[in-house]
Amino acid sequence: MLNGPPMPMKFNVRADLFGQLAAMEEAGLPFDRVLAIVHLPPNERGRLEGIRKWIRLGLGIADAGQRSGLFTPLEATLVRTATLSGSPARTYRLIADQCSRRAARVRAIKSRAALPAVMIAISIILGPVPNLVTGGLTLTSYLTKHLLPWVGVGVIAYLLFEVLRRRQRGAYSSWRIRLDGVLPFVPMFGPMEVRRNLRDFFDGMALLLEAGVPILQALPIALDAVRNQALKSQLAQIKPRIEAGMSFWQAIAELALFGCTQAFGLIRTGEASGTLPRMLLRYSEAETAAIDRFDDLVAEWMPRLAYTSAALLVAYSVIHSGAFMPSLPQELR
Repeated sequence: MLNGPPMPMKFNVRADLFGQLAAMEEAGLPFDRVLAIVHLPPNERGRLEGIRKWIRLGLGIADAGQRSGLFTPLEATLVRTATLSGSPARTYRLIADQCSRRAARVRAIKSRAALPAVMIAISIILGPVPNLVTGGLTLTSYLTKHLLPWVGVGVIAYLLFEVLRRRQRGAYSSWRIRLDGVLPFVPMFGPMEVRRNLRDFFDGMALLLEAGVPILQALPIALDAVRNQALKSQLAQIKPRIEAGMSFWQAIAELALFGCTQAFGLIRTGEASGTLPRMLLRYSEAETAAIDRFDDLVAEWMPRLAYTSAALLVAYSVIHSGAFMPSLPQELR
C-alpha cells in the first residue's frame, strides 16, 4: 500500500465543492454550518468528517481541509491566504472555475473514447463466434485461445492505469523516479507531459504570488502541483538558488528545462516591472490553450484510430474464421 497524502478528489467533485463553498460564503453562513449542509458523493463524505475532526482539534479551515484531503496543498494555501485577507469567496470561485475547465476536458476525452472501446470489446468477443457455430472451433479453444489472452491484456492495461493514477499520491519511490524520468521522452506525449507539469507549477506560482505569498514560501507549495517526480526534483533546485542571490528567472534558466523558453522572457519582464504574477498567468494561459489544442486532437483522432482498429479486427476475425468460405467435408479432403 502506498504511503502519502490522500489522493485529490476528481476535478468535477472539487469544482462542485468549491462552487458550494463560494455560494455559502457569499450568503454569510459560518463554516461549521457550511460543513453540515455541503454535498459530496458518498465515497468522499469521509473527508468532511475528517475536516470536522481537525477543526475540533484546533486547526484552521485551510490546514484542516488539507489534512483531511478535502483541499490540495495549493488550494489550502490559497484558502489560508484569502481567509487572512478577508472573505475567501473569490478564491473559492477561482478554484471552482479552474477545476470545472479541467473536468470538462476529462469528460470530453472519456466520452469520445467510450464507443470505440465498446466496439473493440464486442469485436473481440463476437469475432470467433461464426467459427464456433460452424464447429471449426471448440468452446474450450474459444475461451483459452481467443478470450483469455485479451483478458490478460485488459489486466495489464488496468495495472498500468493504476500505476499512472497512483502517481498523484506524491509517494516517492525508486520505481516512480525511473518511470517519471522516462515519460518525457515518449514521442508526442512526453513533451506534453513536461509542459503540463510546468503549466501547473507556474499557474500555482501565479495564484500564490498574486495572493501575497512570498516567493520563497510559494515555491515549495507550487511544487506540490508537479506530478512528475524527475521534473519536480529539478524545480526543487530553484529555491536554494534564489536564496544564494539569483533572481527567479536566472534560477530557472540555470535548469535548462525543456518547454520553458517562452517562460524565461515573461518571468524576466515580470520581475523587472513588478508584474511577475501577471506574467506567470499569461504564460499559464498560453500553455493551457496549447495543451487544450493537443487534447482536442487526441480526443478527435484516438476514436478514429480505435474505430479503424475495431473494423480491422472484425474483418480479420471474419476472414480467418472460415465461416463464409466453402470447404470440403473432412472425409473428402
